[in-house]
Amino acid sequence: MQKDAQVTVIGKVFRPNRLKVLALNRALGEYFRLVKWYLGFNSKSKNFLYTNGYERAKRLYNLNTALIQTARDKVVEILKSFEENRKENSILRLKRISIRFDKRCYSFSKTTNVLTPYWLTLSLNKKERISLPIIFGEKQKQRIEETFRGEWKFTTVEMVKRNGEWYAHFVLSKTIELPDEAETIIAIDRGEHTLATAVAISKSNPEKPMKGQFWRGEEIKRIRGLYGHIRRKLQEKYRVGKIKELKGRERRKVKQQLHMIANQIIPYAKQFPKPVIVMENLNGIRRKFKNSKNLNRRFHSLPFRKLQAIVEHKEKL
Repeated sequence: MQKDAQVTVIGKVFRPNRLKVLALNRALGEYFRLVKWYLGFNSKSKNFLYTNGYERAKRLYNLNTALIQTARDKVVEILKSFEENRKENSILRLKRISIRFDKRCYSFSKTTNVLTPYWLTLSLNKKERISLPIIFGEKQKQRIEETFRGEWKFTTVEMVKRNGEWYAHFVLSKTIELPDEAETIIAIDRGEHTLATAVAISKSNPEKPMKGQFWRGEEIKRIRGLYGHIRRKLQEKYRVGKIKELKGRERRKVKQQLHMIANQIIPYAKQFPKPVIVMENLNGIRRKFKNSKNLNRRFHSLPFRKLQAIVEHKEKL
């Protein structure tokens, strides 16, 4: 059985000149307005958005036609994600966006330039193309070199503006072979008291589960509890800017903990012959879960879906 594996490699735009920064900022503003315009159709159908919006979007927005189509795809993803994770009475508010470039509107090459060998060329609209120097950390550079050797394929690039700096998120993919038959089921249950509990079940002897393992996720609960307390104190003082800053810091710390747990789940599974990891379907569980306010807050803060996504990503790699 074949499956596609993806990784994201992040590079930083290195010392772009003022005109290139202005061009990127203009494109970001135009792209943001286009995505909000597409959201007004309130449709998760790409065909519907193409039929009813594409030609008008070309007249209204000064962007490459490929960018108009990636904006449409982003809208579909945003609406689907919002629907899956929607809390009661919540309203979709788009605060920021990244620009997605596909193969039709970007090129990436390795040169002999002394500043940096890696250069990314972006087509913003019919008249405007810019080339940007990109620098990588050592691990990221290794993956990029593997891609130039043909071990991975370049797919899309997300241009992300963060704290006034621009970053290029390269999405790489390759097709991998997975075994058609599994001999061991690794069943993973997720819960409020224990974040993940795993037990191995052999198909040849399903009545006798093999040794299990659990991950409480205590550090994640501690991080969420600490930052929740800090946010409440800041809200009392109307420190909105500080609250936003802390949110990003909290997200990064939680993500690091999830990676640490996933890095233990994969070796646990690999010790058994031909394992397949199985997790229960949690779609809609947050909407069905009703209890005390305190328990609701603790439950809704647990990153079940994120853990599943990270485990799946590492399993493929």
